[in-house]
Amino acid sequence: MRVNWSDKKFYRFSIGILVILFVLTLLQNFIRYRNHDSYSIWVSVVYLLVSILLFIPVVIFSVKLQQYLKRNFKKWYWVLIGFTSVVTLGLFYLLSNIILHSIGYFDGFVDEEYARYYFGREALYHLLLLVAASFYVHLSTASTETISVFKGRKKITLTLSLVHWIEAEGHYLNFYTDTDTFVKRERLSAIAKRLNPNFVRIHRKFVVNRSEIKSTEKDKRDEFLVLKSGKRLKIGQSFKPIDW
Repeated sequence: MRVNWSDKKFYRFSIGILVILFVLTLLQNFIRYRNHDSYSIWVSVVYLLVSILLFIPVVIFSVKLQQYLKRNFKKWYWVLIGFTSVVTLGLFYLLSNIILHSIGYFDGFVDEEYARYYFGREALYHLLLLVAASFYVHLSTASTETISVFKGRKKITLTLSLVHWIEAEGHYLNFYTDTDTFVKRERLSAIAKRLNPNFVRIHRKFVVNRSEIKSTEKDKRDEFLVLKSGKRLKIGQSFKPIDW
């Protein structure tokens, strides 16, 4: 399953937030309980690894689930997001509880003290990340999911993830996919702004899908962007360096 550039950026943001929460909570626990005879910083580290950082794969899964809901259930998207967020928190509580129980933290599989602690603090952090993910998915798909183009005289709704690159030709734009070329009358600067950040402008004539970029190559003074299909596109001097 291919992960696009903007998804990776959101995942890095989420991981950064969870790591910061891990460190701050660990420091808070250390300052509060360091003088208690029963306090162990290593116990606290393991506990927070499970109750906070274990949520990293849940965030990734949630984004994929929300993208699926956005594509297939647009009318009910926000209702389903509310429902799935509550279910996700409940399932994560049970999963983390079982893991902590299996390594000897709790006597039972459902610990009331852990429930009060988790739903009093970590659950709020996790819920805010799920809400941020839902808005990210909503905003990232709202304007870049599809576009109206022409194949001859026939108007077609084209899924933008299928587009490898866009080339300006006179007053028209050519949209290149694996097998076809589609046309639309629009300025390249306008389409580049609209499709950012999933597409990047590399030349006065070219806009490229970030997920299709394989590498860059130099040929004397010229620099080229190489796509996964093998296509080489020249990078304009005023567009260097390309952040891909």
